[in-house]
Amino acid sequence: MKRLLPLIAVLVVAALVVIRNTSGFVVKTGNVGLVINHYTGRVDPRIRHAGFNAQPPFSGNELIEIPTYERTYTMVKDEGEGAHPGDDSVLVNTVSSNTLNVDTSVTYHLAWDPAHPERIVALYSKYRNQFADFDGFEESQLRPAFRQAVVDAFGLKTTAQNMTGEGKKAAASYALGELNARFNPDSIVIDEVRIRAIYPDAATVVALRSRLAAQQNLNLAQLNQQLQTLVNQKSVLRAQA
Repeated sequence: MKRLLPLIAVLVVAALVVIRNTSGFVVKTGNVGLVINHYTGRVDPRIRHAGFNAQPPFSGNELIEIPTYERTYTMVKDEGEGAHPGDDSVLVNTVSSNTLNVDTSVTYHLAWDPAHPERIVALYSKYRNQFADFDGFEESQLRPAFRQAVVDAFGLKTTAQNMTGEGKKAAASYALGELNARFNPDSIVIDEVRIRAIYPDAATVVALRSRLAAQQNLNLAQLNQQLQTLVNQKSVLRAQA
């Protein structure tokens, strides 16, 4: 019995070491998981689903969680609402060479198809370290593209056109198409681009007011001309009578 005690002690210690190093990954609801092996650098092609996923001891594996639910990235003037503190609205130029600040938000998701797990693996393989932290990926890859698409959209029309409801819809539609053309091959789907508000700078406000005043003056002149035409016609009728 005494001879067995050391063996039993060794077995107990070994069992404790195995138990301690036998772990797993918890994938949060709404995410899928990729497993990266740090010994080989290999990406496991098997996608891990929400819940607990056991791993063998000393595996050298790391879990990368990928959100597949809809996310909304907001860039606005209001300090307390957007993804960044302070004024984070998008600065754009119009065909009229005016400057506008645009509040916008972009809703998107990663298209997860269980029948094609290789697409998620390909997405990670393309961006690697940038994709390990999804917030970092969002900041480094998506944010610049979101802002550029809004800039491109507003650069197609005049200030007056962009400031209308139809103009904002057209800008949102253009940005949506541009972003999907860029990101759909990477299984990233842009669901919606919203133009929430437009803030013209001081020079643009003056220009818009001048344009409005000129339009009003033109309308008034046309109205006066029509009234004068009616008066003249009435005078002619009286003279003929």
